[in-house]
Amino acid sequence: MSACWASRPLAALAAAATLAFPLAAHALPLGRITVHAHDRAAKRIEIDKHGITVTRAAADSDSAESTSGGDVGAGAVTVHGNGGDIVRLFSDAVVEPGEHVDGDVVAVFGSVRVEGEVDGGVVAVFGSLDLRRGAVVHGDAVAVGGGMRQGDGSRVEGETIELGFLPLTLGLPGLPLVLTMIVLALLVSLFFGWMAAALFPTRLARVAVTSSRRTLASLLIGVASGPAMCIGMMVLLVTVVGIPIALLLPFVYMAVLYVGQLAATYVLGCKLTRRRLGTGGVTTPLTAGSVLVASIFGFGAILWETPGVVRTVALFFMVVGVLLIVGLSTIGAGAFLLSRAGSRPVDIDGVDSGDAPASAPSPDPVATV
Repeated sequence: MSACWASRPLAALAAAATLAFPLAAHALPLGRITVHAHDRAAKRIEIDKHGITVTRAAADSDSAESTSGGDVGAGAVTVHGNGGDIVRLFSDAVVEPGEHVDGDVVAVFGSVRVEGEVDGGVVAVFGSLDLRRGAVVHGDAVAVGGGMRQGDGSRVEGETIELGFLPLTLGLPGLPLVLTMIVLALLVSLFFGWMAAALFPTRLARVAVTSSRRTLASLLIGVASGPAMCIGMMVLLVTVVGIPIALLLPFVYMAVLYVGQLAATYVLGCKLTRRRLGTGGVTTPLTAGSVLVASIFGFGAILWETPGVVRTVALFFMVVGVLLIVGLSTIGAGAFLLSRAGSRPVDIDGVDSGDAPASAPSPDPVATV
């Protein structure tokens, strides 16, 4: 109703008609009043024996016309037309062919498909925007974090803006592509984890033990390491000698985060497999921890294919996966710095090369008399 009564002259006329017509309903013949507004989205008000009916009317934007044919009795108010805005959250918004939307069309964490006419703007956030043949958008067409496809026969009178700031956007890539990327990320993590365990087994074990024994301290140091890196980089950029180090510092910090994530994932895998830290190989615990993280993202990607409430659950899994990776990286990076790049504690001698648990030490031989 609010969308149809946007014009003040129409609202005043409707209010006056509602108050005046009941008084003359029993003495005056029925008739019709038609009012055309100046704006493009004109409205037509018809008052007859059925009551007051508000409908859209095609009007010339340069002229206004008003006709009356006598006073009539008033009844119920009826509003025809789609009207209003379309807003979808965790779902897709669709404007079918022949459909007219008197407002904006917005989809957050969803895609938008337009085949009809939209008076306002069309916005898709973390989703794709598809303007097909026959689509008419009188406002702007905006796609944030997703792609935009404007087919032949579609028209956008406003600006067309496409802002894709993520390599993979929610709602845009297909499920096979997302699952493939998750599997590739899992394999890359396993490969680099195996390389780190093969080259620096003792240091990786010390970082893992530090993150397990001193989790809170590792978390605090990991959180503070980001701002400290930025401050150190700015200080180094001031001096001419420190510029090369400042340029390399972000890459070194990213490497520390990744090594820390591998060490923390190894700890998580040891918790899942109930294996003691520093015993056996790293392949099985690292695989268990990495598979858990990948499964969270994979399960969220599968649920994302179903719109509605299920997509909200999918978003929950995505957020949990992101928080888990950020938490593991932060704790692992703090443990890496706290252990001085894996040089402490000194009571860790390293891990075995295989996956079998380390054999128990043989008892001392008993002296015979």
